[in-house]
Amino acid sequence: MPVAQSTSDSVVDFFDNNVVGVILSLLGILVIALIARWLWHRVVRRMTNTFTNSAVTRHVAGDRGSERERALAIERYRARASAVAGMLASVGTFIIVSVALLFALSSLGIDIAPLLASAGIAGIAIGFGAQTIVRDFLSGVFMILENQYGVGDVVTIGGIGGVTGTVEDVGLRITRLRDAEGTVWFITNGSVMELGNRSQGWSVAVVDVPVGHGADLSAAKRVLIDTALAMQQDDEWSARIMPDEPIVGVESITATAVTIRIRLHTVHEQQYLVARELRIRAVRALDAAGIPMPGTAGTAGPTVES
Repeated sequence: MPVAQSTSDSVVDFFDNNVVGVILSLLGILVIALIARWLWHRVVRRMTNTFTNSAVTRHVAGDRGSERERALAIERYRARASAVAGMLASVGTFIIVSVALLFALSSLGIDIAPLLASAGIAGIAIGFGAQTIVRDFLSGVFMILENQYGVGDVVTIGGIGGVTGTVEDVGLRITRLRDAEGTVWFITNGSVMELGNRSQGWSVAVVDVPVGHGADLSAAKRVLIDTALAMQQDDEWSARIMPDEPIVGVESITATAVTIRIRLHTVHEQQYLVARELRIRAVRALDAAGIPMPGTAGTAGPTVES
């Protein structure tokens, strides 16, 4: 009887020691995983904050736009950094949780070799079956990292005949656009082969002004240059127009008119408003200077000062 009792106590002690050891092992794995996740998120935040502050500093140093444009650009840098930080944090958390789960299963005495082999086979199968999703995901990552476009930008996706609209959301797989008619377009990032961004850097306002064949073209050119320069110095429009010299010259000559083209560099997305106002001012200035418009001049050819 004493021998049986001793054997039973030994079995109970062995079982208790194993249970305690497994619990301690699981707790250790959990603590290490939480610490690793905290450290990874901290590193990601510091990296993205450093990247954002550096990018903002370079932008402010070389920016020539208005305060509003500068604020929008800085907000775009911060939004891009936040998206990248969220992506890196999620990927790191997934890896840490996966490794911790494998160690936990190993601590419970489960052979993880078949699981690793099954996971490898499943990964290959999923990789073949989800190539489009992986392509969309990677394309979204590089779009965000390379700052190809951001929320609020006016872009054309698909080249000539593609979709043009304002970006409402940029995800890792889907980009959402709203065109001029209000239609919302959902475009997978992997399908974006050609992209035109109208909201980065500067834009060009192009205005064609027709004058009569009997007009003094040199005088008309001077009037239009003075009009563009005066608009640049106007407090209402100076924040929307770049300080570059306007380009004015004869664009075409037809049987009915001589077309003079004005090219004026503007802040991005402001070219249409600037062009509309410049047309009004150009017509008024030519009329005040006595430069004839088509249909009001004689049949004489264009007059050009030597």
